[in-house]
Amino acid sequence: MKKIALFMELSDFYEHGIAKGVVRYAKSQPDWRLFGYGWMFRPLADVGAWHGDGIIARIESPEDADRIESLGVPVVDVAGAYSRPGFRTIANDDFLTGYKAALHLRSCGFEHFAFLGVRGTIWSDERKEGFLKGIGAASKLPVFERPLAWWEDSGGSKADSGRVNYDVGRLKDFLQALPKPAAIFACNDTAGLRATELAREAGIAVPDSLAILGVDDEDILCELASPSLSSIRLDCETIGYRAAQALDAILAGGGSPASSRIAVPPKDVMERESTRIFVCPDSLVAAAVTLIRARAHEGIGVPDLLAVLPCSRRSLEKRFRASLGRSLHEEILRVRLARARRLLLDTDFTVERIAEDCGFGSLPRFNIAFRSAEGLSPGAWRRRRAYSYMS
Repeated sequence: MKKIALFMELSDFYEHGIAKGVVRYAKSQPDWRLFGYGWMFRPLADVGAWHGDGIIARIESPEDADRIESLGVPVVDVAGAYSRPGFRTIANDDFLTGYKAALHLRSCGFEHFAFLGVRGTIWSDERKEGFLKGIGAASKLPVFERPLAWWEDSGGSKADSGRVNYDVGRLKDFLQALPKPAAIFACNDTAGLRATELAREAGIAVPDSLAILGVDDEDILCELASPSLSSIRLDCETIGYRAAQALDAILAGGGSPASSRIAVPPKDVMERESTRIFVCPDSLVAAAVTLIRARAHEGIGVPDLLAVLPCSRRSLEKRFRASLGRSLHEEILRVRLARARRLLLDTDFTVERIAEDCGFGSLPRFNIAFRSAEGLSPGAWRRRRAYSYMS
């Protein structure tokens, strides 16, 4: 039997997804035995005293890396925070995550941007670089970075409360100094939630003056935030599955070279209140886009928009096309199809239910629109993407 340790505490959405992918792979291998923290695994009380064949680890500090390396067994890291010779890394594509964040915030009409990061980690740096690439910033991007522990514990221990308050005040000052309206890309949901909280304390309207986008989609925390936090969902299950697959190949005497890295593309932006806005000099166009993005899945059409916007159809269509380069109907269809793709990938809903949940009104109408956009039926597109996940 191959004894495999899962070195993570399963304390957040990221680790839950990783574990799900690892377990999925382990169940397909009759010779795998998983050890980890929690009742569902064979116990791993102390990894230093554990004797096994390989480790899948979320390495978040140099101390963790030293500890894991000292065991002398093959290691696959699923965090990508620190580079360590001999560790293989299967992690999120962080550059692409930052780039995707930029595209989303630019699609909301913003021209001013900022970044909140975790100092000293590869994944945060790469998300920042991808974001810079996506916004095409000609000037310097305003950046606020602190160590991971600062974001997670409000900046320090209670014994150092004066320093904590001072540093948190620095973040509040940073938010207040940004030109408004502005869009912030937070490297993870922890930073995004902190910014949302401080913006509220400072009287900065979110998203009207400051839109905020996080990463990880810690769905309960994001939903409970006020306003709720938009976030990029990562493909954690695929990361876990491929990490287990890579470790198995190493144990069999093959696999990718030592210190190699495989980047798994992120999923889509889960849009919530913190970015549900469209910034545009034409206030009617801005209102129309905001309504479409919030309610297209409910089946609203152009007549529904005209019922609440003080404008004739001809005038609104003309102003809309001048601002966005597409018609009202094309924007409604674009938003519905984006939601449909996400549901096809992230749920096991039937195609019929997805057609209804996305506001298409009928399955034939959904099939025609989807095939026109993707060249495949919804079912065939889903099967192709599922196959690419398993391969």
